[in-house]
Amino acid sequence: MKRTLCKTDKIRFKSEFDQIRQNGEKLVGSSMLVVYAPAPDKRLRCGVICGKKYSLLAVKRNRARRLLWESFRLLKGSIEVRHLLLIPRRRMEKADRRQVTRELAGLLAKAGLLPREVADLPPEC
Repeated sequence: MKRTLCKTDKIRFKSEFDQIRQNGEKLVGSSMLVVYAPAPDKRLRCGVICGKKYSLLAVKRNRARRLLWESFRLLKGSIEVRHLLLIPRRRMEKADRRQVTRELAGLLAKAGLLPREVADLPPEC
């Protein structure tokens, strides 16, 4: 399976973000928050929110977004079909990509959205 991100993999509209927040379940990690909800369109899709509450510096917010998108891209072949919402926390500033991928894999496995063997050894870690 190709590990690329397409436009169709991304959640873009406010109404979709609101629907996930309203109907979803929340998982809290040390450096991120994951909200997942059933996918009405039967596709795995993801959205990332990183506002000024995370940091006033756009460079830091963009880095957090890139880390989350890259982690999702690496894991998307194994994740169960859901709509995901990823929100970074301040501790992500000190994390590298491997740590973020491991944490995301662990949280998704805890929710039963990712097989445990994939979570124990995430891709490219």
